[in-house]
Amino acid sequence: MSNNELQNYIKLVKKSHDAFRDFITHLSEEILEWKIHEFTNSVSWIIQHSIQDQKWIADVILNKQVKRESSPKFDEKLSNEQLVVKFDKLVSYVESNFSKLSDEILGELRNYKEYSMSVEDWLFEYIFHLNQHSGEISLMSKAWKRKERSIQG
Repeated sequence: MSNNELQNYIKLVKKSHDAFRDFITHLSEEILEWKIHEFTNSVSWIIQHSIQDQKWIADVILNKQVKRESSPKFDEKLSNEQLVVKFDKLVSYVESNFSKLSDEILGELRNYKEYSMSVEDWLFEYIFHLNQHSGEISLMSKAWKRKERSIQG
C-alpha cells in the first residue's frame, strides 16, 4: 500500500463531499419534507441520515468507540441552510482527521458489530454510502420536479 493509494482515497472522499454539498445546496426548501411515497423517508431525513452515518463510518475508520442508533429519528425540520451547515461540520471533522491517516492503517481491521473490514474497505464504504444517497436524492428530485410540472400544467 503506498501513500499514493491513501491519497487517492482522500481525494475521492473530498470529491464526494464537494459533489454532495453542491447538490444539497441547490435543493429547494419545498422539496426537503417531500416523500416519494407515504412510507418512505423525506429528502431532509435522507440528508440527515447521510450526515449521521458518514460520521459513524468515519469514527469506525478512526478507531473511535461508536454507538449508532439503528433507526434514527429526524423529527426536527431543518432548512436547507441548516442542513448544509451540519454537512460542513461533518466535512471539516472528516477531512481534518483523515488527513492524519498513514499508509500502515489501510490494511488494519476495524470492527463494528458483525462487520469486520479493513480501513481501506471502510473508506470505500464511506465514499459509496455518500454517493448512494446522493443518487437517491437526485432521483427523488427528478420525481418531485415532474410532479410539480404535472400539477402546474
